[in-house]
This record gives sequence, structure tokens and C-alpha cells, in this order.
Amino acid sequence: MDFLQSCIMANHEIYHLLKSETNLKIEHQEGFGGDISLEADLKAEAVFIKYLQKFGRIYSEESGMSGSGDDVVIIDPIDGSKNFASNIPYFGSSAALKKGGEVVCAVVANFAAGYMRIKDKNRFERRFFGDKTAQKITLTPLCGMGIFEKSYQSEKLVSSLSQEEFKYRSLGALALSLSLAYEVDFVLFEGCVREFDIAGGWYMCEGLFRFKNDKFLLVSKDKGIFDKISNFIKEQSVDGFF
Repeated sequence: MDFLQSCIMANHEIYHLLKSETNLKIEHQEGFGGDISLEADLKAEAVFIKYLQKFGRIYSEESGMSGSGDDVVIIDPIDGSKNFASNIPYFGSSAALKKGGEVVCAVVANFAAGYMRIKDKNRFERRFFGDKTAQKITLTPLCGMGIFEKSYQSEKLVSSLSQEEFKYRSLGALALSLSLAYEVDFVLFEGCVREFDIAGGWYMCEGLFRFKNDKFLLVSKDKGIFDKISNFIKEQSVDGFF
């Protein structure tokens, strides 16, 4: 069984687990990524490990690196844990397979909305849980709305975007937001860029204008929007930008 099919099966199990089990919001110790792990995080991680450990080492937000193998499976078992804990319907998971230092396929699930986005070199599609029909994902026209994750941490960028009348939302699940880059006008993030947060979603932004370093991440399907927001970041004299 290939990686994508195993990811799909793992996400189906987690999707039903989140719907059927109680006490998933219990807090545990701080995980590898620095956030407090919920019961949901740990149970979802165990499901992913069960299905994906045969493909290589597992690099997880909860437990760090484990297992053996030449390839690496990068997972965020519950992307948007705080949303899940707060009953905000925007949370999911991210899993990506890295071979030779490059991500080659990924699945990002939105458990609240009930679908998965699946990408490899031959496909980029959406599948709803309980429906095997695949919907091809393509670029959509500009919609007048972007996503600025962790905008609450920003001062200068928020001001710059406001002056230019950019509209955006801060939704609280970075992998899910990156997976939407073909449909929204831009995805912007300011903060600590961690691999398990972005590996799957970033791979789904192939073919778009994009940049990331250790403090910023920017994706847009429109060069004009990308250039304008890039200039806002440059004005902050960020070392290493471009």
C-alpha cells in the first residue's frame, strides 16, 4: 500500500475518533514543538505512526523524531489543536513524505469541514470523508480575501496591510491555510516557522509565488499581491529576505 493511501486510511480513523470519543481535550505535558499536547494530539499521533512508520522515520510535533529509515514522514497530528479545544471549526492534520530532502507527496485533512487535500506529482485533489469521488484543485480567480496566520503577533505588517486595504482572516491552523493557497489571494505567516507545521501545506503551494525563512512565510497566486506584501516585509529590514 502506498503512502497516500495509508494517509487516507489514517485520516479516516482519526476523523471518526474525533467524532466518537470523549475526553479528547484533556491536557498532557508539553510536546516536542513546545505546545501542550491534548489527548486528541496523542491519539492522532498514535494512529499516524501505526499507518506510516513503515515509510520511514516519523517527525512529529508531539514526540519529535522516532523510528528508522532513510525517508522521513513529517506529521502534525492535529493542526489547530487550540481551535479543536475551543470548538472552533477549523482543525485537521498534515502528513508529508520527504525523500532525499524533498517532500514528494502530502495529505492535509480538514476534520471540521470533512475533507482531505491530496497531492503528489500526478494529482492535486480534494476528497470528502465518506466519498471516494476526487475533485481536482485548480487556481481560482482573486476573491479579495487572504489568510494572515498569527496576525495577533504582528504590529507593522497589520498596519501596512490595513493601509493598503488588504482583507484577511487569521484562522489558526497553518497547514490547512496553506492548502487553501490556490483559492485565497494570499497566505501570510509571521512567527517561528516549524517544519511539521508547514511541510504538507507548503508542498501544496507549488507553482505559486512563495517565500519562507525562519520568521516569515508568504504565498500568493498573484505576483502583484506577492510583490506588495514582500515589500512590506522588506521595510522591516528582515535579514535574509530574498
